[in-house]
Amino acid sequence: MKKRIVLLWFCIILCFCSIEFPGIFFINRIEPTIFGFPFIYGFTLIIWGVLCFLTYLGYKMNWGLQNLDEEKKDG
Repeated sequence: MKKRIVLLWFCIILCFCSIEFPGIFFINRIEPTIFGFPFIYGFTLIIWGVLCFLTYLGYKMNWGLQNLDEEKKDG
């Protein structure tokens, strides 16, 4: 279960880093579009959808619930 949580964190951090990457502004030189939106907006929507999916996956895996169970056993 630890590997899944580490992988989930890695994917979330990777998505956040890709949204914040300043090089994305240089890609939009010839006015490409994604789903009819300018590239920057289409890319942000896609990453936003991926992050929503990863959050849902974390919810289904009871992400963080293990820590609460361990604290109850200790206390």
